[in-house]
Amino acid sequence: MKIFTIFWAYLAQTQSRFLRVLHLAIALFVIIQILNSNGIQGDAVAQVNEVGMRLNFTWMHIVIGIMLFLLSLVLTAYCLFTRGVKYFYPYLWGDFSQIKRDLKQILRLNFPEASPKGLAACVQGLGLGALLLVVLSGLSWFLLSRMNVSWAANVLGLHKTLTALIEVYIFAHGGMGILHVILSHYMKKGVLR
Repeated sequence: MKIFTIFWAYLAQTQSRFLRVLHLAIALFVIIQILNSNGIQGDAVAQVNEVGMRLNFTWMHIVIGIMLFLLSLVLTAYCLFTRGVKYFYPYLWGDFSQIKRDLKQILRLNFPEASPKGLAACVQGLGLGALLLVVLSGLSWFLLSRMNVSWAANVLGLHKTLTALIEVYIFAHGGMGILHVILSHYMKKGVLR
C-alpha cells in the first residue's frame, strides 16, 4: 500500500486531481477490458444476441468500451487544450531537440525529468493515439455489427490487432512510470543519486 501512497503523492505534484482520477479510471478500465476480453470467445456478434456467461463478458466489454471512449475523449481534449499538440507531438514539426537531450541523459545513465516535447511527453502522446485508435475501432465494430454491415468482422479484427498497442503501452508506460516514481522518491530521500 505504501507504493500506492508514494505514487499518488508523486502524481499530486505533476497532475491536477481531475487528471489523476481520470488517468487512474482509464488505466483500470483498460486493464479490466484486457482481462475481460479473455471471456469473449467465438463470434462476438452472435454473443451480443445470446444469453449466458459469454453474453455477460461481451456486454460488459461493450459497456466499459463505450465508457472508455467517452473518458478517452475527455482525456485527449484535456491534454491537448492544457498542453497543446506540440507538447506531445513535437516531431511532427521536426522538433527533436528535447528528445535528443533526453536520449543523451539516458545514455549517461541519468533519468530525464518529464518535460514539454521530451521523451515522456511523446510517449504520452503515443498512448493517447493508441487509446483513441482502440476505442474508435471497438465502437465502430459495435455500431457496424448492430447495422449488420458485412465487413464489421474486419473492423473487429482491426480492433483486436490495435489492442496489442494498448497492452504494450500499459506494460511499458506503467512500468516506466512506476520505476520513475520509485527512483524519484528514493533520490529525494538521498538514498539514490
